[in-house]
Amino acid sequence: MEPAIAAVARKRIGTAALPPMTPAQVDFLSQLATHLGLSPAQGAGLVAPRLITGPSGFMCRLQLMDGQPAVRTETLLPLSSEEVMGAEVRHVLSVQSLVLAELGWYLGTSSEGLLQIESLAWIDSALDAATALDIAAGLGTVMLQALLYGEAAQRTTLPTIH
Repeated sequence: MEPAIAAVARKRIGTAALPPMTPAQVDFLSQLATHLGLSPAQGAGLVAPRLITGPSGFMCRLQLMDGQPAVRTETLLPLSSEEVMGAEVRHVLSVQSLVLAELGWYLGTSSEGLLQIESLAWIDSALDAATALDIAAGLGTVMLQALLYGEAAQRTTLPTIH
């Protein structure tokens, strides 16, 4: 994400308090932190409302399921919804349709006003959550190309999920 956008997003988050967590959630997040190359103690700091820098430098947020050790990934794209207009709207809707139908991910708008992709499924495996962040990085890159470069980029294939 561009430094200015990241700074605005981080400023809006500030030092918001983390939600209370169950022991199972703390363990899950500790495992996830390990998969991301962080210390287990940093696991609790991965969840919303905080933003983390994910693969490819995209800002990411992990929504923690109430009372359960599961997350949904959100990846913010460095493109404001206000920047999309005219013929680009058709591209956004086309990309959204493809991403939703093929991958089960949703393209929407974040609370920061940026385009955001998120998994519609709750992920209850720490390794799968780390993998989802990697998938979101690839998907975000392809989506940005499609949105910014139009027809030529639409011939680019979406990442394959195994």
